Amino acid sequence: MINRSGSPLASLLPSRKARVPARVAPRENEGAGAAEHPGPLHTPRPEGPLVWLHVGSEIEALGIPDLIDRLREERDDLAFLVTVARRGPDELLASRLPRDADVQRAPGATVHAVTTFLDLWKPDVCIWADNALEPVLINATGKVGIPLFLVDARAPERTGWRWFPGQRRALLRRFSFIIASDAQSADSLQALGAPADRIEVMGFLQVGSAPLPCSDAERDNLALVLAARPVWFAAGATEAEVPMVIEAHRQAIRRAHRLLLILQPENLSEGPAMAERLEADGWATGLRSRDDDPEPEVEIFVADQPEELGLWYRLSPIALMGGSLAGENPRAVQNPFEAAALGSAVLFGPHVGPWALSYERLRGAGAARSVSDRESLARAVEFLLAPDMVAAMAAAAWELTTAGAEATDRIVMLTMDALDTRGV
Repeated sequence: MINRSGSPLASLLPSRKARVPARVAPRENEGAGAAEHPGPLHTPRPEGPLVWLHVGSEIEALGIPDLIDRLREERDDLAFLVTVARRGPDELLASRLPRDADVQRAPGATVHAVTTFLDLWKPDVCIWADNALEPVLINATGKVGIPLFLVDARAPERTGWRWFPGQRRALLRRFSFIIASDAQSADSLQALGAPADRIEVMGFLQVGSAPLPCSDAERDNLALVLAARPVWFAAGATEAEVPMVIEAHRQAIRRAHRLLLILQPENLSEGPAMAERLEADGWATGLRSRDDDPEPEVEIFVADQPEELGLWYRLSPIALMGGSLAGENPRAVQNPFEAAALGSAVLFGPHVGPWALSYERLRGAGAARSVSDRESLARAVEFLLAPDMVAAMAAAAWELTTAGAEATDRIVMLTMDALDTRGV
């Protein structure tokens, strides 16, 4: 049985200090000629040993902030540079990194750009977390003696160099160690030329090691009010999604008359008006901002207070990720790992925005289920009302969000050893 209080999870995982956004290269560097730019030249290289982390997409680099936390626990004198190959619509990675971590656009695939980049930053170790391997950048890094580690490794994208087996093999041999996501990826990498003795199967880096906070007293109080009542939660539902969520609830409540919907609107300021409309439509409604409780007679509880996602994920074993069902605003899509880390079974629509890989990983692990419309959402909620079904998904979510600890521990050890060998 999953313990939903959050405190046992927090005690097992490293704590994280409050974040302030990392320094990010100005947007003007991403226009014409950005591929040649190694980063803003006015940003000096920080003092001390520099760990360079290269990611494909800043939005999908889920394990990087936690890895930086772990590395800094080992050595507080480390500096960090994160390069991003493909920028997303939001700088979500930058917002999760410490202020002194620099986030830059990766240098272009030319000798001049790469040489300028390496001369400017002089990294002491490189952790490569991008499925696309850039030959010029990787070869130049290896030639100057910078240790390279490949993490979250799948069979790499080979566009542009798949016809050259010798170059392919030489490129993969630049990596001192490879942490493969699964056995199939390890076999593919070995077939492409990576040495078998440098590959270990450990999964992806750990993600979600800092659960969203909540007041334990408030959680305990609301848990008593809810008792054993079935609950589901629509997190950040957009304006276009709210009617679908309400109708799905109307259908599901016929099967489970005590079912409670906790509805969080994308725009929290709409909470009072939303509660008023629901009451006019005949729903027994509670509103968080007027200090209502989800009493037994309440059918829909509007959660319109900020910074309470962690509370509702802990209280609800089923969570619909808002923004994914209607798809009118990709930026509204919720991060599914925030729900999964707190033991909620994840439901999501076809519009996953920037979180495609996240949803793919959760669904593949049996921790998430896709829905497409009101009818399929209602069926999914009804399906998960069975305690054994929702418990299985919640357990899978817990397992996935904690399973990467071994991979993270391994890369921390390899990085520390590489820095010691270099004498920095």
